[in-house]
Amino acid sequence: MQDSEGCQRAQGMMVFLASVSNGLEDVLGRGAGGITFRAGKTTGLKQKVEATDTANLDHALELVWNEMCRIGMRWAFEPYKLTAEPALVATSDGRVQMKLVFRNCLVRSALFRYGHPQKLSLCLMNHGLFCGLLEKIHGGKANLEILHAGENACLKLLTVEK
Repeated sequence: MQDSEGCQRAQGMMVFLASVSNGLEDVLGRGAGGITFRAGKTTGLKQKVEATDTANLDHALELVWNEMCRIGMRWAFEPYKLTAEPALVATSDGRVQMKLVFRNCLVRSALFRYGHPQKLSLCLMNHGLFCGLLEKIHGGKANLEILHAGENACLKLLTVEK
């Protein structure tokens, strides 16, 4: 019973954050996304992490997952590639890129429940947190770009610059 109550409280908080996010968009306009991304990234960079891996991106992503779980954020993701693409990871000009599919996102669920569009400030806060953790664990600058925001999952392009 307690798990159900905890989930309801978390979902209620996410719906509240969705409404705050909507108000932030109205007040700050296009700047809201940058502000919330930076806030999330700062939070990720300030987290004390249990392990780092600057050499292996796949392992670094596992460590990011572990850290997110440790702070109570179960935002499942997995690498993705089309069958026509040659590899999961593409490297050029010192940048490493990988597509990731994110599932079971509380933010997406809250936005749908409240009737707000995706790809705005609340999504970007999550992206910032993810990027901050990845930078802390793997090093280099990280960014997530939304390629597709859907009802069941989102496809994002992760870019890491060393």
